[in-house]
Amino acid sequence: MPNPAARGSETRSANMAARRERILDTARRIIALDGFDSLNLRELALAADVTVPTIYNLIGNKAALVEALFDETITPFENLQYIAGDDDPVSSPADFLEKVVTAMRENENYYRAEFLARERLTETGDAVAVAIHERIVQIAIEACEQAKTVGLTAGRLSSRQLGLMIAEHFVLAYRDWAHSKISLDAFQNRVSTGAYVCLAADATPNYRNKILKKLNELDLSKAVVSLN
Repeated sequence: MPNPAARGSETRSANMAARRERILDTARRIIALDGFDSLNLRELALAADVTVPTIYNLIGNKAALVEALFDETITPFENLQYIAGDDDPVSSPADFLEKVVTAMRENENYYRAEFLARERLTETGDAVAVAIHERIVQIAIEACEQAKTVGLTAGRLSSRQLGLMIAEHFVLAYRDWAHSKISLDAFQNRVSTGAYVCLAADATPNYRNKILKKLNELDLSKAVVSLN
């Protein structure tokens, strides 16, 4: 026989999860339409049909909101293989990026809002923004470590050095896209180009030749197309 107390606990948990997601969806919409500075917890609570204490209990303050938004965008990609020792390792960076861009296409406002909010926190020196940036860098570092492990790179440059360079290309292109300066196609081409150029700096001879061939196949003109 079902335990009424357990059933009640499950219902409460489901309700809390639904309210939390409603808060995040509403915050995303407000940021996307009016910018991060337009977001305040009182108006967010009203728009999401919750109370301000509920926002604090389920998520936290504005910085915590941004961190929660970022979690939802980055977590699916933290477990993906960026570079693998398969039969076609040169395509792995592009394949990874294709998954990222596919997710972005499905809800551009979602990703744009997250970045704009994070950018605003970065400007104020908030510790949350620093931690978020380090997570982006860590994905690139782990990818470079994989590349070294399977013998694609020589280790003349540390995985952290390479990861930092790749992450910088990603963040700069993301910023231009978030501010509607370039299209998603341009974003994808720019990040791909940056990643391959960085990897070529430490690639083993065979892998470097494959990277150069891949770069020659890319339409680099798309990496600089502006929407303005």
